[in-house]
Order: sequence, then C-alpha cells, then structure tokens
Amino acid sequence: MPIFEYLCAECGHKFEAIVLGEQKAECPKCHTAKLEQQLSRFSAHAHSTAPAATGCGQTACCMNNGGGCSMN
Repeated sequence: MPIFEYLCAECGHKFEAIVLGEQKAECPKCHTAKLEQQLSRFSAHAHSTAPAATGCGQTACCMNNGGGCSMN
C-alpha cells in the first residue's frame, strides 16, 4: 500500500497519506489540494533474537549437516 509524504503549499502542514488509484490527496488541516509531494525516506530496523537464516532459508540445517545443505 503506497504511503506518500506531502507538504501543503497553503498552510505548510507536513503529512502522510495513503493514495490508491486515481485518488487525490488533500491537506487534513486546510483541505486544499495544493500539495508538494516530498521525497520519502524509509528506515528498517531489525531487532530479533531469532537465529540468522542460511542461504536456503532454514535456520540450522546447513550447520547440522556438516556445512552441506540438505535442501540442495
């Protein structure tokens, strides 16, 4: 689902909006459609206690198989 970031040209409000198909975004504060689409930046953080996956996607098969993957 695409989420876009906008800056309102009328009131200066920054906001995000989900825009599907032919829909047009509008400022939630002043309801104008005079918007500047902003360059979206994303961040991904992984904080997991799960063991790292191997090349085949399994967690321990390759290590328990003497280094050779039983999936191949």
